[in-house]
Amino acid sequence: MKISELKKGQKVTVRCKYKDFLVDKNAVVAGVRSDVVLLELIRHEGQVVDFSSPSVQIITIYEDGQDMPKAWANCRIQRRTVDGRQYHALAAPKGSVRVNRRKVSRIVLNMPGKLKLSNSEQKINITIHDLCVNGIGIQSPVKVEEQDLKHLYIQFMDEDKDDEEEIRLEARVVWKKELPNGGFFYGCRLSNAEENLGYYIAGKMREMR
Repeated sequence: MKISELKKGQKVTVRCKYKDFLVDKNAVVAGVRSDVVLLELIRHEGQVVDFSSPSVQIITIYEDGQDMPKAWANCRIQRRTVDGRQYHALAAPKGSVRVNRRKVSRIVLNMPGKLKLSNSEQKINITIHDLCVNGIGIQSPVKVEEQDLKHLYIQFMDEDKDDEEEIRLEARVVWKKELPNGGFFYGCRLSNAEENLGYYIAGKMREMR
């Protein structure tokens, strides 16, 4: 995918790295001119961000909820005036690559869990494939409809506890795919979780060492 294939109104994440400093800024596509994407001005604490330093590394990430996120590396962003309006002009030298945004260690579980959607009291039996502090991969026998992608409620049991403590979390779908043997796989980012999730993951990580 070329960066010029982005459409007006779509949202991207601009990740900037300078030495050990890393920050993500959200941006909205205002239009495309040739191979340059015009972004609504990106601000930080009310000030327009200056991306002109050659020492700043810029990666642009796009998530459409249909597949794994796509990322463009070595981007350049400059201020540009078009038809009397100011924009950040984004350019990338190469096409995108598919990326998994969960860069932290994960644990593979393949254990049963429950999924509840925001508009239903019914709980769906799912398989929790893997888990980390900011994401979860689940397999569901039924398709999650578009209106529910941002509101998944997942629960499973900590089988190592004598009383099998319940762990609950909320997530939103980042990417999805239909499985050839039936069912659907969803890669999700956690939006909220109870404190015991951290203890659960820490315990599992200790077991893996």
